[in-house]
Amino acid sequence: MRYLPLHRRWLDRCRAILAAAFVALTGCAHYQARPIDPAATAAQWQARRLDDPALAARLAPALREAWPPARYGRGELLLAALVLNPDLAEARAHLAEADAAVRTAKALPNPSVNLALERYTQDQAGSSPWLWGVSTNWLIDTAVRRRLRADLADAGVRAARLDYAEKVWDVRRNLRAALADVLLGDRQHALADDAVTKATALQAAQEHRRALGEAMPADVLQVALVLAQARDASAAAAQRVADARARLARAVGVPVHALDGVALAWDDLESPPDPPAARLGELAAQARLSRPDLERALVDYASRETELRQQVRMQYPQISIGPGYTYDHGVRKLQFSLGATLPLFDQNQGPIAEAEARREVAGRHIETVQASIDSEIDGAAARLAAARQALDAAAHGHAAAARLQQQTATGYAHGEDDRIAVLNAQLAAVTAAQAQLTAAGQAQQALGALEDAVRTPLEGNEAELLRAAGHAGDSP
Repeated sequence: MRYLPLHRRWLDRCRAILAAAFVALTGCAHYQARPIDPAATAAQWQARRLDDPALAARLAPALREAWPPARYGRGELLLAALVLNPDLAEARAHLAEADAAVRTAKALPNPSVNLALERYTQDQAGSSPWLWGVSTNWLIDTAVRRRLRADLADAGVRAARLDYAEKVWDVRRNLRAALADVLLGDRQHALADDAVTKATALQAAQEHRRALGEAMPADVLQVALVLAQARDASAAAAQRVADARARLARAVGVPVHALDGVALAWDDLESPPDPPAARLGELAAQARLSRPDLERALVDYASRETELRQQVRMQYPQISIGPGYTYDHGVRKLQFSLGATLPLFDQNQGPIAEAEARREVAGRHIETVQASIDSEIDGAAARLAAARQALDAAAHGHAAAARLQQQTATGYAHGEDDRIAVLNAQLAAVTAAQAQLTAAGQAQQALGALEDAVRTPLEGNEAELLRAAGHAGDSP
C-alpha cells in the first residue's frame, strides 16, 4: 500500500520523540537511602569526649593553642559546643534547607506534553489510517512572578541565618549559666560540708557542757537544728551541682561522664565586672535597632510584603501557550493554542486580604519586639545594679564575720573565749561566705540577663567567637 512507507517514517519519528521525552524525564539525581539506627546514634553520643582528636582537627582553624586545653573556660567550651551541640547541627540543617528552597523558587516551570495515537479500522483508499499527535503546554512564567518567588526564598535564607545566630546565643546563654552553677555549686557544697563539720563539733561541745551541767537542753537542741540545716544545705548543693553538670554537658553537646576529670575555670567568677556606662549605652542603642530577634521580625515583615505582592499578581490571568503537531491520516497539521485563567468568579480577593492581615500582624510584632528589648535592657541594668549592691553588702558581712572569727580565735588563745564561742564564730564565717557566694551567683545571673538584653558578651573572649559563628556555616 502507498501509505506504508510514510507510516514507517512517522513511526520512527514517534519512537524518536518518545525516546527524547524519556531521556528528558529521567533526572540526574538518584535516591539514596540513609536509615538511622537509634542504637548506633546513642552509642556515638556516649562516645563523645572533649579530648577527641577529631574534635581537635575540626577546631584547628579557630585555635591559637593546641587542643585539648589545660583548663576549659567559657571560650573553650563554646568552641566545642559550636561543633558538638546537636541543636546547632539541626539549625545548620535548616539553613541548608532554606538554601535549597532558593533553587526551587528560581526554577522555571516544566512544560507538559501529550501524545495521541488513532487508527481507523476501515481502509480508506489513498490515505493513511493513522493519526499521530503531539501537543504541549507551556506556562508563561513572567520574570516578575519568578523574582517574587526568589525574593521570598532569599528572605527565608536570611531568616534561617538569624535563627542560627539566635540558637548560637541560646547555647552560649545555657552554657554560661550552667558553668556558673557548677563552679559556684562546688564551692557552696564545700562550704556546706565545712558547716556540717563545724556544727558537728559544736554539737559535741554542747553535749559535753550539758553533761557537766553548764548548758541547757535547749542549747543542745538549737545546735542540733543548725546541724540538720547544714546537712540539708550540703545535700541541696550536691543536687544543684549534679543538675548543673547535666545542663553544662547538654549545652556543650557531650554526655555527662565526658566532663569527668575536666578542669573547669572562670576567672573573677565571684566578682563580676561592672560594664562601663558608655559602652553599655552604645550596646543598648545598637540592640534596640538591630538585635537578632528584631532583625528576624523585620525579615518576617519583608516576607509578608512579598507574599502580598504575590497575591496581587495572582489576580491577573496566567497565560500558557501550546504548540503542537498532528499527522492526521496523511495530512500534516501544525497547531498553536493559547490558554488563560479567567478571573470571572474570584479575583483572588480572599488571599489578598489574608496577606494584608498577615503583614499587619508582622508589623505589630516588630513593635512588640522593640518594646520587649527596651524593657529587658532597662530591667537587666537595674537588676545588675541592685545585685552588685547586694554583693557588696555580702562581702562586707563576710569580712566582718572573718574579723570576728579571728578575734575569737585570739581570745581563745588568751583564755578569754571558750571553744563554743570559737565554733560559733567559725559557723558564722561559713554562713557569711555562703551568703557571699549566693550574692555572687545572683550578680552573675543579672550580668547574664544584661548580656542577653544586648546580645553581646560583656566580658571574656567569647565576643570574637560569636562573631565568627554568626556567619552560619562558617563555624568550626
